[in-house]
Amino acid sequence: MADAATQVLGHIHGLHHDFSKTQAHSDWLLRFQQSPEAWVVVYGLLTSQSDEVVLYFASHTIVSKLQAGQLPPDLTACRPQLLSCLARFRSGPAAVRRQLVIAMVDCQLWRPAAEDTQWLKDTLSQLSDNEAMMCLLELLAAIPEEAANRKVMVGAERRASFAASMLIHSNLVLEALCKAAQASEATAIPAVRACARWLHLQHADPSLRAQKKAAASGGRFTAPLMRQGLPENPLILRAAQVIAGIGTSQAASLELCRSCAELLSEAMALTNEVTGPSAQLLLQIIEGVVTGSRQVFSLREAQLSAWLESDCELTNTLAVLGRLLSELGGPFARFVVLQENNVPAVLNDLSTLAQHFVRLRHTDLARCGLDFWYQGLAVHLGAEAIEEDPFDEEGSSGQAWGGNRDLDQETNRRSVERPRLESHIQAMVQAHWQAVRYPPEPEQEAHFEWDDFVRFRELCNINITEACVVVTPRWIIEHIGQLLEEICKQNPIPWQDIDACVFVLTGVASRAPAGQDTVIPRLIELLPQLPYPSDGVKALLLRSAASRLVLFTSGYLALNEGPCKAILKFLALQHLPSILPLKPAPDPDVKKYCESLACDAMKMVMTAARKTIVAADNGGLWKEAVNAVIALVSDGRFSVDCRAQLVFGIGQVLSVLQDWNELEQALSMFVSRMEVPIQPILSALPPEPLGSRAVKTTRDGKAPVELKLYIASVSSVYNMPARDPTLLPADHHPVLGVVEKHFATIERVCIHHTHYEELMEQVCLAFSYILGFSREYAPMSKVFVPMMKLMARCCEQHPQPYYMSLVRSAIGFFASNAENQMDAVLVDLTGLFIAPVARTLTAATASGGVHAAASAIAPPISGAAYEMMAEAVRHWNLSLLAIKSTQWMPEVLDCTIEVLPRLTEEGQAMYERTITAMLRFIRNVLLWGDPETAKGDMAPELLELQKQAQGIMVERQLPRGTALPRLIHSLSMLLVVSAPNNPSRGEVVPTVAEVYRSLLIGPFEYLASQQIPASLKSLPQPCSTALVGEHDPQKVLQQLKMEKGDSRRFTKTIISVAELFAVTLKRSPLVV
Repeated sequence: MADAATQVLGHIHGLHHDFSKTQAHSDWLLRFQQSPEAWVVVYGLLTSQSDEVVLYFASHTIVSKLQAGQLPPDLTACRPQLLSCLARFRSGPAAVRRQLVIAMVDCQLWRPAAEDTQWLKDTLSQLSDNEAMMCLLELLAAIPEEAANRKVMVGAERRASFAASMLIHSNLVLEALCKAAQASEATAIPAVRACARWLHLQHADPSLRAQKKAAASGGRFTAPLMRQGLPENPLILRAAQVIAGIGTSQAASLELCRSCAELLSEAMALTNEVTGPSAQLLLQIIEGVVTGSRQVFSLREAQLSAWLESDCELTNTLAVLGRLLSELGGPFARFVVLQENNVPAVLNDLSTLAQHFVRLRHTDLARCGLDFWYQGLAVHLGAEAIEEDPFDEEGSSGQAWGGNRDLDQETNRRSVERPRLESHIQAMVQAHWQAVRYPPEPEQEAHFEWDDFVRFRELCNINITEACVVVTPRWIIEHIGQLLEEICKQNPIPWQDIDACVFVLTGVASRAPAGQDTVIPRLIELLPQLPYPSDGVKALLLRSAASRLVLFTSGYLALNEGPCKAILKFLALQHLPSILPLKPAPDPDVKKYCESLACDAMKMVMTAARKTIVAADNGGLWKEAVNAVIALVSDGRFSVDCRAQLVFGIGQVLSVLQDWNELEQALSMFVSRMEVPIQPILSALPPEPLGSRAVKTTRDGKAPVELKLYIASVSSVYNMPARDPTLLPADHHPVLGVVEKHFATIERVCIHHTHYEELMEQVCLAFSYILGFSREYAPMSKVFVPMMKLMARCCEQHPQPYYMSLVRSAIGFFASNAENQMDAVLVDLTGLFIAPVARTLTAATASGGVHAAASAIAPPISGAAYEMMAEAVRHWNLSLLAIKSTQWMPEVLDCTIEVLPRLTEEGQAMYERTITAMLRFIRNVLLWGDPETAKGDMAPELLELQKQAQGIMVERQLPRGTALPRLIHSLSMLLVVSAPNNPSRGEVVPTVAEVYRSLLIGPFEYLASQQIPASLKSLPQPCSTALVGEHDPQKVLQQLKMEKGDSRRFTKTIISVAELFAVTLKRSPLVV
């Protein structure tokens, strides 16, 4: 053991001095702590060593082992040994003494419950002398903590029995703590803390826990200790006196004040009643908080007008009072609603104090005031949170009270309480308005923290919004209107007051009926006239407030032409242009946010009020507005995201023009304007595209912003309302007309920049949107085929999945029309994209396996290509044309059947999307060969499709042989190679089951029934020999035939075969 102790000492010292091997020393010591021999070694260290680091490690090891249930060989001897060690460290070190008293409690938790009472009495007796006073106080604090500590791995019943045994002696413990607190301030602090812990232990009382659970339906609870005279307890009285004495010359130390606040906080948590002893306790605490706060405020009034230092004597003192204040909101609301006419004066003082705290220029302190009011509103709303029950093994924290309350009773209760709370909540709203004001010169405030204040304002907004339940949104809006009138009379107008008004209004506007007040219209009228600062952060903040107001009132503007015109001109000609020359704030995100908010406001107005804008001034307003916004889009000082927002807004206005000729001219003009900035880029292009040799030349590797905005302008018009049926029918769609007119430029942009993936993805999305909303006209458009061929050329240069997604969308848009010319185009496009993918996959997997295939063609591309293929053959007309008339269809089917097992064997995780799409493609072909798919429709085309589908699967000779026998063999191999990848979880095996089922329910059943058993028997070892008993191939086939009418059961049987292979392959590898 001496050697072990020497090793431990070496690693402890190494941990603190040998920094190059800190982790190695830590790992060794951790392993030592978990070893059985650690008990003897650490006891030896505690009796022989004096180095605090060593002593702490030894004592902490004892605690860790006891909590983890790694008990000493003789648990009975553990307590005397701990007491012996504790006697040595009565005077310190404090950290070692603390660990030892925790160990004493944890040790007792592993003893029988019958010994708890005697253990407590014996321990109190042994630690009752003055020299052991600190040990006793720390032990009394540790008992409640460890009783609720779930790190101690005892059962829930033992934890509860220990807590119950301790609760019986609560009065005895409190009496001992009172005596200890009177000895000196040095013992008063730990005595008060221990008393707080003991009050927290009261929540383990079964009767209190039952009351609290019942309180979830709006009931009341009070701990038995409260009725046994807790309000008259000397420690409670002294704690209230200490709090009341804050700010005086005889004030206690800050540490004692904090301990007293903790004690009073725990006392308040023992009840939610405001009558009897509970009222007595709460009024004592309220008196103390009000008195102490009044004294601090009167002494430091001059300091409180400015932003306070985050950590100083004043803020630390106010934090003690603020903690208690934050917890008094619920009791305050209950007192007020209970005492209709005889509200104690101290409650009005408390309300005033909470308002004062909210207005403090220190976010953490002001948040105490917010919490007060939030709690009060929660009581009124019946939404109080249930505090966590540390003795509830199931855990009930996070629930809200009132979930089971009767709604009618709740409505009646609130209607009665509302008048009694109204004046207080009105004062709260007024205080919150003052609290959300920025400092006049934010940069010059030494202790102003931007991020903290922004978060604080959001919390204020929550309270103000909830206050609408008591004082109504209309009152808040009218109150802000009165403030506005007074603010506008001042010279100069304080910008921070206007900002605060906007902030409050935008918070409650959604709660108020639209258009039923005069305040918001008045403020909208004022926006263009406000004296916006020209420099500093305040210039950005007030403009952000104006943008926010416009955002929240876009619906109102859409219904009122006059204000809409004024705001649109204000935004386009004054507001947005004025932001650009402003200097960035110390935090550059402030200006970015200001720009983004302003552009978002413009977009929202142009979107919500687009019909109003187009109709105003006989069509003159929209032209003026669009020209002004185009100028803003062209300004490179705005970020690309902001400019894109404005492009969207322009498109929304143009989209509601009923005259499509006018729409086409306006959109063409917009696209031409956006073409100007890209001319230098186009002029620098080589005569021929560089294709795969092209490299990215921008600093961030992204396409030039001007190109993105140009493409955005082309597709900006969408979401078009239904056209007036009284108008003459159009011969083409205006957006397609614009694309056709500018196609040469679009083509150059695309074909020379295929290496910029995000640009080409934007192009594909743009074409998809355009084809989607113009689907009635696209088949007849001259530009449709060139658009799709352009995308094919781009894909050939730099393949990407979004090209296939575009073709898939086009198939979805137009295949159902069953028009011969369009069908031919779609089939050609499908072959153009899928054939190279199928050939490449097959050749690459044959020569170099899956990794070679992934290098040749990325899995997302093959997945998108086969999803496109599956979509194409889902349509009868495209399937018939592809099978009957194309050369690529047999080749693709042949390659797909060949490559399926290879992809699955080596790269199922990588290629799962591709594999499942391949299987769906094959299944769709099989289904078209089944007469049942036509559902009785005897159309010649469907009969021809059945013949062609059966022919390509059974009769036609593909490059590698007939399809059906090879497909059945591939399906069997898929079950084998997919087996190690948890067959029941992915999509591969269930999709294989779908293909098997298609084989057995149609014209292929006879051939499939002959070949499925044979294919299973021909599988490589050990899988073929594993198919015995219920998994005999012939029995499996019969089972599948019986279940083919139930897809769920059918799939389950196929999965069971794959799972059998998985188990087999775990025992023995596959023999190829």
